[in-house]
Amino acid sequence: MARARNALLGLLGLVVAGNVAGQVPVDSGLPGRLRVNASGLRPSELVYDMTLERDAGTTLIGTRTVSVTPMTYAGTPAWLLLESRSTDGTVGSDSLVADTAALRPLHWGSAIGEARLATEFRVDSAFGGTSGPPGRRSIVAATPPGTLVSGAMLETVLRLVPLSATWEDSATTLSVTLGGNANLPTRLAVIGEDQVRVPAGTFDCWVVAVHTDQSRGLYWVTKVDPIVVRTVLDVPSLGGAQLVSALTRIAR
Repeated sequence: MARARNALLGLLGLVVAGNVAGQVPVDSGLPGRLRVNASGLRPSELVYDMTLERDAGTTLIGTRTVSVTPMTYAGTPAWLLLESRSTDGTVGSDSLVADTAALRPLHWGSAIGEARLATEFRVDSAFGGTSGPPGRRSIVAATPPGTLVSGAMLETVLRLVPLSATWEDSATTLSVTLGGNANLPTRLAVIGEDQVRVPAGTFDCWVVAVHTDQSRGLYWVTKVDPIVVRTVLDVPSLGGAQLVSALTRIAR
């Protein structure tokens, strides 16, 4: 279960593990050009069950809550994109403050166990640091337009972009671990439609694939009043297992 928890964190943001060997991206020719209009975003709180699925069966490993809340940051209106996770008795959180116009990152913080991350964003750069059992490390990273920095941000972006049967786009994902960071070219595309049943109900959805050189995920986004109701993330470190989140309730 500890391996599952670490793999989960690697997919969602701060990884409680050692290094980014193999995470330096291969140039895919994809510009980070994703543009978001956040003017229509509304507050929300979505609660999910998380399961780990393998050939041997399905195991419930915890819950996660993704909320979008208005706030004030440095004297200006902003959104707080907060993801809280509880897995195997361990509680983690990942918070991103973003502007209200284009969901541009302003401040990012993450915590799980003894590991911590804090990062500030300025125009096209990020500055901050991580701390944990291996020690402290500074972060200096480029953040071109279209940079995704957290799971909550990605899922919120998918609520705002104009999904259709032919929609596709590209972005950059900022990957941060306790050992290093990298910018990963990312491809996003609608690959189909589906009527999916989750504990919160049955929804007609677009199915969006999100791929980097190191990760792959599928996201079910409702066609009406868009929210993410189901995700399936590959976990290569666990021998082909998949991490599945299914919406259990819409709190607000």
